[in-house]
Amino acid sequence: MIYLFSDFGFGGPYVGQLKSVLYDNSPRPVVIDLMHDAPVFNSKASAHLLAASVLSITRDSIVLAVVDPGVGSDRKGVALRADSRWYVGPDNGLFDVVASQAHAAQWYEIVYENPDASCSFHGRDIFAPVAAMLYNEVVLEKYLKPIERGAHQVKSDLAEIIYIDRFGNLMSGLRACGFDKEKNIWFNDVKINRANTFSDVIEGEVFYYENSQGLLEIAINNGSAKKWFDAAIGDAVGLR
Repeated sequence: MIYLFSDFGFGGPYVGQLKSVLYDNSPRPVVIDLMHDAPVFNSKASAHLLAASVLSITRDSIVLAVVDPGVGSDRKGVALRADSRWYVGPDNGLFDVVASQAHAAQWYEIVYENPDASCSFHGRDIFAPVAAMLYNEVVLEKYLKPIERGAHQVKSDLAEIIYIDRFGNLMSGLRACGFDKEKNIWFNDVKINRANTFSDVIEGEVFYYENSQGLLEIAINNGSAKKWFDAAIGDAVGLR
């Protein structure tokens, strides 16, 4: 399967054109839209979101991920083989958290060249063809050059808001697994109490909980934490 992860949104031609390239280059590929509202231009927050989604990605699949504010610059394209999954996209930190959490990781620089490639849409013109070749199990020695990366110093936890869903819930980059429950979470100088789920608190009450991605999330029962806090992606989450 090929999973798509981007900040494109479903408006406009971008997602459709990605899929068109995949279908043109693969026999009946199974393409899954994992996420298309990743934080715009924000590869750091997106890296933590992508890592939190790994367990939902079938093994031996390919992830075509494009959050690429540096497109057209001298940034490279990379492919990462991490624990039996391939990740294809820009070399801007988007795959660093995935690699740091993997038992085994091998990096490759993408040296595939498309003479007709747009300088502003490498996702369609470079990364999608490479993802299709990986799906077709084509030997890619000509297009992928192994590269060495030092030991990753990327932190698995990020004490910031990395995503806000349509309900106004504030997803942090803090993993619930191993979180010290003796610590308190503070947001915008408000102490947030823990609950298991929405129905455990009264309507309108603020709380935090372990969400379905395994991350700590700030929410309001039947309300919008985004509106209540006037929150934005990148806002710090305090731990005391």
